[in-house]
Amino acid sequence: METIHVVQPFDHGKNGLVAGPVLQFNSADEAARRAGRLADKHAGILAYSMDVDEDTGDYSTPIVLFKSGEVPDL
Repeated sequence: METIHVVQPFDHGKNGLVAGPVLQFNSADEAARRAGRLADKHAGILAYSMDVDEDTGDYSTPIVLFKSGEVPDL
């Protein structure tokens, strides 16, 4: 099992929110800091951590590290 730390930006598209490229970081703190710096550049931004088992495809419930603006429910 591995813990991943992700930042997901969202912007407005023709049909609502559109997810931008996912950014992955080595630590939760690093992900939260980057999300904070990107918050004013996007309609919404979400940073979260979760455990992933690539062998079984299991994912834990995400832990939100930073949330700003318009983001869909996880």
